[in-house]
Amino acid sequence: MSFKPTKKQQNEAMAGVFELYHNPINENRYDHYIYSFLNALILYPDDIKQALELTNKLNKQLIQPLSDPEKELAYQQLSERRTDDLSN
Repeated sequence: MSFKPTKKQQNEAMAGVFELYHNPINENRYDHYIYSFLNALILYPDDIKQALELTNKLNKQLIQPLSDPEKELAYQQLSERRTDDLSN
C-alpha cells in the first residue's frame, strides 16, 4: 500500500513534531509515542527506518522515555484505535 501525503499534511506533521519535541506529553507517554510515530510516518512515508529514528528522538524528550516493551504496547494501542475507527 502506498501513501503519498499532501504538502499540507507534511507541514502539519512537521508542526506536530516541533510541538512534541519542545512540549512532550509527559502525562500520557503512550499518546506522545503514537503521535510521534504518526507524524514521522507522514514526513517519511517511504522510509520506515527514518520514521522510527525520528520517533525514537522524540521519545527521548520524555522525562521517562518508553522502554521497548512499552513501545510495543503503544503500537498495540495504535492498532486497536485503528480497528475501532474502521469499525465505526
